[in-house]
Amino acid sequence: MFFYLLLCMMSCSRTQSLYAVHHEKTPEEKYEEYIAPTEDLMREHGLLNRVLIIYEEIIHLIEKQGIFDHEVLTAAVDIIHDFVEQYHEKMEELYIFPIFEKHKKHTRLIKTLRTQHEAGRAITTQIKRLLARKKPLRQRDVQTIARLLRKFIRMYRAHESREDTVIFSNVRHYLPQKDFEALAEIFEDTEHELFGKEGFEGVLKKVVSLERQLGIDDLAIFTPQ
Repeated sequence: MFFYLLLCMMSCSRTQSLYAVHHEKTPEEKYEEYIAPTEDLMREHGLLNRVLIIYEEIIHLIEKQGIFDHEVLTAAVDIIHDFVEQYHEKMEELYIFPIFEKHKKHTRLIKTLRTQHEAGRAITTQIKRLLARKKPLRQRDVQTIARLLRKFIRMYRAHESREDTVIFSNVRHYLPQKDFEALAEIFEDTEHELFGKEGFEGVLKKVVSLERQLGIDDLAIFTPQ
C-alpha cells in the first residue's frame, strides 16, 4: 500500500504534460543511461521469471520432502509484493494500459491484464498470511502454499507473454517519441526513489542470493542431460 500511495502521489505531480523530464543531461549521459521504458518492463519480467523459478523449486522441495526453506520463500514473496506488484504492475496501470484504453486498442486484453494483477495480489496476500503464522505450518498449509504457487506461476507465464508480445511491443505506435523518452525517465526516477541508488540491480542481487541459497544459481543445471 505504501508503494502504491507513493506512486500515485508521484503520478499526480506530473499533470501538466504527459511526462515531466526532471533534469538536463549531456547526450553522452543520456545514451549511457537510457533504457527504453518497454525494455525496462521486459527486463523486470526477466526478474519476475527468475522468482517464478524459485517458486518452482520450492514446489519441487515440497513434493519431494514435504518441507521448504521458509526464509527463502518469504523473501521471494516479498520481492513479488514490493517490486512486481506494488511497483512494476502499478507503472503498467498508471502509464502503459491507459495508452491503449485511450486509443481503444486491445481493450479486452487490458481488462484481463488488470484483473490478473488483482488475482496475483490476492494469491500473494494469501501466501504471506500463511508464512506469517507464528505456529509451525501444518502439512495441509504447506500443500496450500504449493497450490497457490502453482496458480501464480501458471497465470503469470501467460500474462507476461501477452504483455511482451502484444502490449509492450506496440507502445511506440501510440506515443510520440518525446513522450516515449520522457516515460523512460519517469520509470528510472521512480525505480530509484522506491528502491534506492541500485534500483533494479539491487533487487536482482536479492534474487541471485535466493537462487544461490536454493542451489539453482548455476544456469548449467537447467541444461537437459
